[in-house]
Amino acid sequence: MFAYFSEYPLQLAVLVAALLLCVFVWSKALRAAKKHTAAKTKLIATLEYEKKLRADFATLERDRLAQTPPERLIEGVCCHIQMALEKIPAMAEAFTALEEHERLIYALGYVVQDTRKGLSHFFRANGKPLAPVAFRAVEQLVGGEYAALFHSAYNAFDESNEAFSISKEQVEAWDAAFEALLRGREDQIYTEAKDYIIAHF
Repeated sequence: MFAYFSEYPLQLAVLVAALLLCVFVWSKALRAAKKHTAAKTKLIATLEYEKKLRADFATLERDRLAQTPPERLIEGVCCHIQMALEKIPAMAEAFTALEEHERLIYALGYVVQDTRKGLSHFFRANGKPLAPVAFRAVEQLVGGEYAALFHSAYNAFDESNEAFSISKEQVEAWDAAFEALLRGREDQIYTEAKDYIIAHF
């Protein structure tokens, strides 16, 4: 066999090239399939999480509020308000018609959820009227370094604020600092927000 191919180097080269191409295409298809499966699994998990959140917070019971960890409580009450807003055709107007404590928790719920993908993701995903309310919510119900990082990013992403400029490196630095601040301390950071919820809902 090897002697045969040594007499036909062009055929050998073509065969090897074809085999390498097949391996490359197969490997690429396998990676794409794995990526698709992972994305589908993540989406299903997200939908299941949201479904349970809606079920758990369809009504607000004081005992449940007191027993729920702060981070999940914020998400749950935000979800409860969202379900009410969904029943109203003009959601933007309905949002501005909410009472102040409802607006603050609703906006903080979006901060909690969206910043899991990075602090900058919140500002890319949300604008007015939610972002300014989120600014107040973070200041009043969280504070500290969390609020300082949020405010810096808020000013930089605010297109009407010409005093601030933004760079990719700065955004990455904010995202990294915010993630490091939150990691494992979520419930501690959101304790004051939980107290606020229990006092107002």
